[in-house]
Amino acid sequence: MQDSILIAMAHDLTDMIRKNKTIDWDKKESARAAMRRMVKRLLRKYKYPPEKADGAVNIVIKQAELMSAGI
Repeated sequence: MQDSILIAMAHDLTDMIRKNKTIDWDKKESARAAMRRMVKRLLRKYKYPPEKADGAVNIVIKQAELMSAGI
């Protein structure tokens, strides 16, 4: 993927996570599932390779958890 596309995707992901996280979202499975769905949609929007999508979703969710923990 081109660097400019990756940068745009990273900005969109960061904005999406900040706007959609709720209190204790990381402890509620329904909220985590909704976050995973949003990330998957965004990856499809940017034509991210489907075979790598699951790993990318896990990384994004882990990073979001660290963001919400303040680390």
